[in-house]
Amino acid sequence: MRGQVVLDEVSGDIWPDTFNLQSLKSATKLSCLLEVIGTGGIQPSALSCNSKFLAVVTQGEDGSNRLFIIHHEEKRFYLLKRMAKPCTALVFHPYMENMLFLATAATKIYRINADDGSVVVMEGHTSPAKGIHSGSRSPLVLSYNTDEVFLWSWPSLTLTNKLRLEDRVAVVWAGHVWQRDELVVCFINGSLLLWPSQDLSTQRTIEPPSGLDFDFTAFTLSSGGEWIVGGGKSHLMVTYSLVGRRVSQVVQLPSSCNSVYQAIFLPPVHPRFCQVLAVLNTTGVLNIIDFTSMTKIKTVRSQRFNIDSVSVSEDGNFLAVSYANSITKVYPVNALFPEDPKNVELRNIKKRDVEFKIIEKMEVPERKEEEGEKDKRKREKHKELKELLDRNKWYPILVEFKSYPEKYRSLIWVSMLELPRNYLVFSTLLDKGMHSAFEGLKEVLKLSDGSLLKTLQGTLSCLAHWAPFLSSIEYLPELIFPFVKFFHSNRLLCFEVAVTFIMNWCRLWFEFWPKPSVTILTVIERLICENDPVLLAHLMKLQVTAEDYAWSLLTNAFSRVLSNEDWVVLWDHIFSNPPSFLPCAAAAFTIKSRHTLLTCEDAQDVKTYYSQEAWISVKHIIDKAYFIYQNTSAETLPKELFGELKPMPKGGLPIFNIGPRDAREEERGNVERKLRNLSLRTEALKHKQSKATEDTSRLAEKEEMVYTIGRKDLEKQEEECLNSILNLRKRHLATAELDAS
Repeated sequence: MRGQVVLDEVSGDIWPDTFNLQSLKSATKLSCLLEVIGTGGIQPSALSCNSKFLAVVTQGEDGSNRLFIIHHEEKRFYLLKRMAKPCTALVFHPYMENMLFLATAATKIYRINADDGSVVVMEGHTSPAKGIHSGSRSPLVLSYNTDEVFLWSWPSLTLTNKLRLEDRVAVVWAGHVWQRDELVVCFINGSLLLWPSQDLSTQRTIEPPSGLDFDFTAFTLSSGGEWIVGGGKSHLMVTYSLVGRRVSQVVQLPSSCNSVYQAIFLPPVHPRFCQVLAVLNTTGVLNIIDFTSMTKIKTVRSQRFNIDSVSVSEDGNFLAVSYANSITKVYPVNALFPEDPKNVELRNIKKRDVEFKIIEKMEVPERKEEEGEKDKRKREKHKELKELLDRNKWYPILVEFKSYPEKYRSLIWVSMLELPRNYLVFSTLLDKGMHSAFEGLKEVLKLSDGSLLKTLQGTLSCLAHWAPFLSSIEYLPELIFPFVKFFHSNRLLCFEVAVTFIMNWCRLWFEFWPKPSVTILTVIERLICENDPVLLAHLMKLQVTAEDYAWSLLTNAFSRVLSNEDWVVLWDHIFSNPPSFLPCAAAAFTIKSRHTLLTCEDAQDVKTYYSQEAWISVKHIIDKAYFIYQNTSAETLPKELFGELKPMPKGGLPIFNIGPRDAREEERGNVERKLRNLSLRTEALKHKQSKATEDTSRLAEKEEMVYTIGRKDLEKQEEECLNSILNLRKRHLATAELDAS
């Protein structure tokens, strides 16, 4: 049974009281050993060198940041410190079990004794420290931010030197290589500076390989001090040799590791995997990689929440993983590796067996054979996966069981929408940052889940950067929110689903902006009229328009009127059919609500009904939608107007060309359409009659009429369209009254 800690009190015990973390270090199953549930916000964590302590910073209800210590030996937890500013760095000393370093946004660094809570304040930084480093046998402690590196003597913690690097690019990592008594500073452009710790006037530089054009975001030092590995916003990682003072090699990560957010070398505890990297990418997925063969050993991820940060104990027994939902979980490092059939004893491993070795040469024939077999297996696996996700195979299951399996629903939706997973394009949009239109979204939506709000803001910002017009759509957050909530754990899929949905199912929504889409509302009203004219007549008596009921359904994607369980079932069918199925679903919901709507006495009652969760069976709505879709004439439901699904292009984004109509383009289109109609009528007249062609003056008069119509502006066209809808309503009302009499 795994242990659990809930940080809702200032102190307490680990549950259950029989929990013993050290007894679980040899576990071979990758399951959570200890779960620490925080109270909100980003939750950094750190393990002490022998896993006696786990430090966690969580945000309280009052907005303060609270440092908790989980004492594994005493099986209890306690509040150690309150802070007004958030934590920017948290790390234990590599060999002093109870010494913890904590940096805050107030530019202060604290050395805290985890046993008695005594504090030493380290001041001097002009901006918050982003990292703290100390080697296992180092007499120094280094703290750094993007502009400066401070050197503190250990254990007195007196400031001995300041390295201000104002003329350089931003610092990403700094550390002391105690094996070589050397200081190393790594920069965002991939360059390294090295100094002997006793002579800071002498420096050496290692420049990155030419042609690498990306920002580095993470560096890590090997346990032996021979190598530094760096990565960033790319699928490439660079290995630097501190012995040879050069770049050793550039390695391509597996395709799933498209970028690097954090990288750490795991302590060498396994005889077969001595050079192992834990790489956390920007999508919140942790990949355990054998750096010798560049193969992925294990993947640690959550189905719902991204991983924020990772820390490992110096003894190599446990791994602490903090998730975006303010939960930290402790896993056994031993379970990250496959079981060794030889069962080699770890104590018999020699130092030379665990040193990091760069593979520079391989025999060409063997490599070609291996790559050929690998490519063959990859093609076969891709073929099997493609056959498995074929929509023609899944659709009969949907028809028979009325919904997709919940476990595989997200994968099926991705397959149905043919999402390309354009990581590089998405990362480029993310780099543009928060769009100004959505900065105040927190006050508007008041979401309690901060991680979900952050994902929603990021998705909306990317949409606005792609299509600036979308930033002016006031209902966009409510429209996109249910899809973001469903794909919360993967921001890329949130964005690509939103783009595909907008470009296909919302293609006709913006042509009359800022007014609602007259086209889509007309279609829905005609569908209701054809299937339930009495209901439409009642709504018209109440002066309720399609904008009041149909438009409210569409702009929140049915999320207001359906529960979460019913919502995903409905969208199983919408995503599995052409875009013209959506108005049928909107009409079906209204028709199936007829008994309630007929009891409404005014328009406000109708609006209230469409603003809250309904009690109609989603199965009945879907059945009615299919009936309407399959039995409605092309005149009432012009399916060609809605088109078929057009997936996103691979490696790029579609052109957003579905905004408001331009008056000049509208005029040109009307002219061409009227001329084509005139030409067809003329040809038909020629075919039926054996007379001469029409009189030239009469033809010129007709053409002049066509051009006059073509010059009408957009507002006049909308007015005519609205008048036609009003006349249609009057006719339906008269028909309904005659039927009633």
